[in-house]
Amino acid sequence: MTPFLKIEQLSLRFETHLNEDTLSNISFEMEHGESILLLGPSGCGKSTLTSCLNGLYPRELDGEMNGLVFINGKKTTDYNPGELSQSVGVVFQDPETQFCMQTVEDEVAFGLENIRIPNELMEDKVDESLMLVDMLPYKKLPIATLSGGQKQKLALACILALEPSLLILDEPTANLDPVATKDLILTIQRLKKKTNCALLIIEHQLDGWTELTERCVLLNSRGEVFYDGSLRKAIKDKFHELESEGIWIPKVTQYLINHLDDGLATVPLTLDDFSKQAHLWIPTEWEAYTQNNYATSEVFAEASDISWFSKKQQIIRNISLNVYQGEFIAIVGANGSGKTSLLRILAGIQKPTSGIIKVKGKSLKNWKESNLRDEIGFVFQNPEHQFITNTVFDEVAFSPRIKGIPEKKLTVSVNAILEVCGLIRLTNEHPYSLSQGQKRRLSVATMIIDNQHMLLLDEPTFGQDAHSNMELMKLLQDRYDRGTTIAMITHDMEIVNQYATRVIVMDNGQLVADCTPDQLWGMPADKLEQWQLQLPLPIQLKRIYEKEVQYVST
Repeated sequence: MTPFLKIEQLSLRFETHLNEDTLSNISFEMEHGESILLLGPSGCGKSTLTSCLNGLYPRELDGEMNGLVFINGKKTTDYNPGELSQSVGVVFQDPETQFCMQTVEDEVAFGLENIRIPNELMEDKVDESLMLVDMLPYKKLPIATLSGGQKQKLALACILALEPSLLILDEPTANLDPVATKDLILTIQRLKKKTNCALLIIEHQLDGWTELTERCVLLNSRGEVFYDGSLRKAIKDKFHELESEGIWIPKVTQYLINHLDDGLATVPLTLDDFSKQAHLWIPTEWEAYTQNNYATSEVFAEASDISWFSKKQQIIRNISLNVYQGEFIAIVGANGSGKTSLLRILAGIQKPTSGIIKVKGKSLKNWKESNLRDEIGFVFQNPEHQFITNTVFDEVAFSPRIKGIPEKKLTVSVNAILEVCGLIRLTNEHPYSLSQGQKRRLSVATMIIDNQHMLLLDEPTFGQDAHSNMELMKLLQDRYDRGTTIAMITHDMEIVNQYATRVIVMDNGQLVADCTPDQLWGMPADKLEQWQLQLPLPIQLKRIYEKEVQYVST
């Protein structure tokens, strides 16, 4: 039987790097209805490969592509423009990049109109696609009113309406809270059962996806396939390569990997896997993280009864809080709960409708903008919102140059930051040509070079491979250890558990909890569920262990 997808010795080079392969000699096959995890470090060419599968490359490629890609036994280059989109659908990491209409209904209908679905069939097709992802109640709403999770589901519905045989998901959960992530994965699982489409899943965070498939294709930093097979076997046989390449493995496995021995029949990939082996572990292995707390009694920033309305909708509701010098604050909550709006107001980027913001005792309105930016650095959720130069080096050097730092000293500082952020080989690249993970690291680099007293970061670790994530958090920890106040939005409860000294929980525009991580984990389960939070893995493992051991002992 002819495989649905066949790739033969595929190599690709971009015009700006004709002496270096982005993808190198890639070959693998995929059967009808099969599911595969495509894993690799940030910038290794995973998203580039999807552009080869949906026919965008070589048609729109500024560079060279060699090798062959077959879909249903036919070369992608033999398909007419747009024809492949009916067989291969891609849901991008940022769903907003593929929206072009105003309402949910019109967005789904847009693709159907392009393939000339008769008008009398259109509405039923739209409804059917929205029903598949539980979005039919939102049919008439403007896209701008949807949460991040809802936008991701809408992007999925738009692709499903075209009934593709292969669905490519490019980091679909990168911007989602834990509950929305679980919900999306469950939606994909239901779709898989209903449609039996093939799935190619590009992800850094694997938790939940391993229940859909264990086959993985692993790319290294040179864009080469170095493994094709079972993820469980890859972890056993290729662990050191996975580690050196910065490829994430499931959190359960990562946490337990140092304790695995030959006495265990299988490598735990999920909490369910672990629960079946929990009695083999000992309680001393559930160590707690102890973050040094450098907080002082000095108030760095103060918010007094702030509210903010946007288009007659209240986004922030009567929040008052103090940020003390030397804190490491995690701001958490569901998509759409007001986290980003609160952070932008604290930074002076967004003016509140009412209330007062003070920095070092002085109202924001009395601060000169350049002086305020010397005190507060802000990293946007979308890195591209802060890029203003034509090269990676110049982007990081921009602020020091304005301050008159001598070029020789500036070059040393910039290169040191780029080295730590894993961007030194991309010094002369245009910021917009980077992968999403690389863009995120560049946006952080542009801020940390200035040594501000407070750093505000909006989800700085999303889209990062394991190595980059670790280096980025080490950078922030180092800044914190040297006295910088850190406040970051994150959906990663492991980061909250390991690094934060204080947690602010947002829900429907309100500050509903302000406590330590330990206090948050001790709150009732229904509260955490309401706020769309989940316990960090060590806490979950400990509770499963205690429950299973108690069951075995009785």
